[in-house]
Amino acid sequence: MKAAFLNNQGGDLIIKETDIPQPGPGEVLVKIAAAPVNPSDIAHIKEAQSGKDLNNFIPGLEGSGTVVATGKGLLPALLKGKRVACASKEGGAGTWAEYMVTTAANCFPLSKRVSDEQGSMSLVNPLTALAFIDIAREGKHKAITNNAAASALGRMLELLCRKERIPLINIVRRQEQVDMLKGQGSDHVLNRSEPSFTEELRSLASKLKATILFDSVCGPQFHDLAEALPSGSSVVIYGSLSPDEYVQFNPKKLLANDIHISGFYLGAQAKKNGLVKNLMKLRKVSRLMSSDMKINIHGRFPLERASEAIETYLAGMSAGKVLLIP
Repeated sequence: MKAAFLNNQGGDLIIKETDIPQPGPGEVLVKIAAAPVNPSDIAHIKEAQSGKDLNNFIPGLEGSGTVVATGKGLLPALLKGKRVACASKEGGAGTWAEYMVTTAANCFPLSKRVSDEQGSMSLVNPLTALAFIDIAREGKHKAITNNAAASALGRMLELLCRKERIPLINIVRRQEQVDMLKGQGSDHVLNRSEPSFTEELRSLASKLKATILFDSVCGPQFHDLAEALPSGSSVVIYGSLSPDEYVQFNPKKLLANDIHISGFYLGAQAKKNGLVKNLMKLRKVSRLMSSDMKINIHGRFPLERASEAIETYLAGMSAGKVLLIP
């Protein structure tokens, strides 16, 4: 099969042929139909570049396809021949390949009403958006602020907040994104490139009691964002899209404002949820994907153009998702 690997010299993606993996007990072999490029994939690639063994590293955290072979076990047998949304297993090869072996528990049957392309994006972003709603509810936050809100995840969070009647402050970085989100019905959109941004955020967050911020950028403006929140607020970091490896902030300001900072990783959240809660979340995602949660697709690329797919995605993340089609 063909699969994407990292070149040891510089970390560029290259396509190589390798043996089709064989599923063991509790595992399935999925023939991949589509796989998206996510911020988490790019972060995973960056981390892997400093790893010891790049010969076996295939990127791709989620995708869709058909289960064509199974190992021993009841759950794998039940999935044989089914179209599924799938996630790579921890420490295993990913979806940016023609085939992938993963655990049967990492697969979820797709409804006939959900296409392979939409199904390939039905795990990471939808489950993250649902988790954000849970976190806000558990923390008794009246409203939410989300940075980099023009992304596919940002649009899902907007949809869920409307359904749950939770006010949402969307932060974007360009005026055209402000116009786009307002045109889609968003009530609160702030442009972080405007000189008045920090004061506008402070005023609006105070008015709405938006005491939790989800930040996927973690860039130079992190301190200004955190300082503008109401006293006692929480900041949840779920990505690092900024090219800066470290961020600076004044600890005295955060201490005086009683700001709580934590990180979010979907894999850890899934373990915390347990099997039953995860299945309930996946069923909810399936219903949403079958009705009003459609993800815009900006580009489709074969595996051989995986590097170009990443560049296209990074150049216009608010334009929609980019898919790899083996």
